[in-house]
Amino acid sequence: MPYTSQFAIINKIKNIVRKTGRLLKNEATSGISEAIARKIQKSACDVMRNPDRQQLTPPYMVIAEQLQSQDPVIFRAAVFYLSAIAVNESQTTDNIVEILNKCIEKSNIGKEQLEYVKMKVAEIRRTTTSKSGS
Repeated sequence: MPYTSQFAIINKIKNIVRKTGRLLKNEATSGISEAIARKIQKSACDVMRNPDRQQLTPPYMVIAEQLQSQDPVIFRAAVFYLSAIAVNESQTTDNIVEILNKCIEKSNIGKEQLEYVKMKVAEIRRTTTSKSGS
């Protein structure tokens, strides 16, 4: 390898190190320091790991709002999905059964819809008791 090409490679490496060193050392141009970035990252991780995040609405509550729909297809779909969630997620079963029972107590739903809700509540209870008994 000729001397000039070795010297060119060394100069390129020096330039890269010089530019990189300037970027890492100059905190005024980067906006935030490394210590601040670490604090932000740590607090974001703590918030995500916190199990008591009450500010989020459970997904089944969004579906439960569709029980107020006058469209029978939307109503049946909401009951179907709520019952599926209740069967698969044991921690939400009691809340969903309570929501569906309130829906049964409403007087503005039709007979078919009322029977469908009763059938799904019975299915939820039957499935959850068989799971807990197994």
